[in-house]
Amino acid sequence: MPVTDIILNNELKNIAPAELNKPAAPGFTDQFLEMLEGVNKEMHAAEKASQDFAAGKTNNIHETILTAERALVAFKLVGAIRTRVIQAYQEVMRTGV
Repeated sequence: MPVTDIILNNELKNIAPAELNKPAAPGFTDQFLEMLEGVNKEMHAAEKASQDFAAGKTNNIHETILTAERALVAFKLVGAIRTRVIQAYQEVMRTGV
């Protein structure tokens, strides 16, 4: 048995079982899906604010416009991230092995 195996085995014994069962950090997909859910909520909030203003339930045009702009910026951010992911994928596909 090589020395490095002995060292690694000793180091693994010192790790607490709770640390071994710890879930991994959320990946890109999880974070992206969470962001999409947030954007979806923003879009629904903007739609509701617009409908409330049109129905006369609120007179606060400033808040209505801010809600709509917040949703628009979030939507544009998702589009920009999607474009960058596609570009990165295409770059990886062009790379020779």
